[in-house]
Amino acid sequence: MAPISLPDITAISEVNRNYITYFNRKIGHVPNLYRFMMHSDHAFNTYYAFHSRETSLSLRELEAVSLVVAQVNRSLYCLSAHTMIARLNGFSDEEIRQMRKGTAGFDPRLDALVKLVKSFAGNKGKNIAYQLNNFFSAGYTREHFIDVLQAMGENFISNLTAKTLNVPIDFPLAPELPTDENISQLPGED
Repeated sequence: MAPISLPDITAISEVNRNYITYFNRKIGHVPNLYRFMMHSDHAFNTYYAFHSRETSLSLRELEAVSLVVAQVNRSLYCLSAHTMIARLNGFSDEEIRQMRKGTAGFDPRLDALVKLVKSFAGNKGKNIAYQLNNFFSAGYTREHFIDVLQAMGENFISNLTAKTLNVPIDFPLAPELPTDENISQLPGED
């Protein structure tokens, strides 16, 4: 199979050209992941509409989901992008490290979310009853839970795309977690 390379911006279809202008104006460049998705006239438009959807989750909660899913999937591109975005949303480097490990000891509510996402992503939805009970006990609702699943799905798409196509990282590189700090088993996970 011939490799799929990063498309030159001039080769991107008219359908996706408006996004080029939008991102150049908004953030100064088009992220490489998005450029790869623009090989299809449909994929990026569909992805970005899904990405831009309304949700019951805060920006910080969405970033927590993104960091955990990217860590579980070992997507360095997405870890790098979401580490930068998490910093812009007020998370410290230590808080980011904790969330990548699957905990958030600095915030009990966020801790319940991060542990649920870690458990769900790591166990493919099995054996999550303990973490799900903690999630609801922390004040999250069924609406939040469905929105978490949607956010996880969006992140799986970007993680898979970035890893499969070996998308060049165009964000500051996320630091590696020491081996002993990688995601470990949580209570209730068998």
